[in-house]
Amino acid sequence: MQRSHSYNQSMKNTFGSLLRKWRKQRRYSQLQLATELDISSKHISFIETGRSMPSRQCLLKIGSFLYLSKQEINRGLYAAGYAPVYIKLSTDDLKPVLKAIDAMLANHMPYPALVLNQYWDVVQVNESAQLLLVGLGFASHKNLVEAIINDQPKTSKIINWRETALAILERLRHEITIIGGSQRLEELEKKLSNQLKPLDDIINIEAKQPVLSISFRLENQIVSFFSIISELSNVQDPTVSEFKVELMFPADEMSENYYKKHYAG
Repeated sequence: MQRSHSYNQSMKNTFGSLLRKWRKQRRYSQLQLATELDISSKHISFIETGRSMPSRQCLLKIGSFLYLSKQEINRGLYAAGYAPVYIKLSTDDLKPVLKAIDAMLANHMPYPALVLNQYWDVVQVNESAQLLLVGLGFASHKNLVEAIINDQPKTSKIINWRETALAILERLRHEITIIGGSQRLEELEKKLSNQLKPLDDIINIEAKQPVLSISFRLENQIVSFFSIISELSNVQDPTVSEFKVELMFPADEMSENYYKKHYAG
């Protein structure tokens, strides 16, 4: 029994098991994937069962075709016995990128802007976003999804908590599929899903509503925002490449005036 458990654990860490997971996340059969990659389905089967190992070039081709994250491609390379192709760069090397991020956050004032990593950890914020996190009671949370999960809907300063949670849940599920699976994101998705009532998984959309917005109650004032998210996927650093810069814009004139009055200058 112990031998079987050890075998199952080791199988989870093989490249074959990773390929099987990536393929199923993308909803490809072995034959469909083999056809797209112009290799035999038998070779895909042999790779997944551990009878064959892909070449480094083949592995990179698989990662590119399945649109895997740089960290996930590195993980596959390591599992197959190859050196990672994407390496962590120094601050000096990343200086132009970090400078651009700083400029985006600063130029977005007086409105909130923040940088999140792949796992929704808060990496950086501008002054307005910091004040918003404090006002919502989220400042002590490193992870934005965890902050939502631990928030109490009945007392939350997020007026449309359910719609906000559902929108985040939808984004999480999409991101899990895109990156080929992530244990941490899957855990966050499960926790957030458990916070919602069974079958309560449909976002109510008003016919005249141009965007889904999040509404807060701050200082007896209701402010609403929608977000535009910028990705840094062309950056070669495996960590920074997965940063997302979220710029929050006022969804109505009242919210715009509130922020200009309180935070401008």
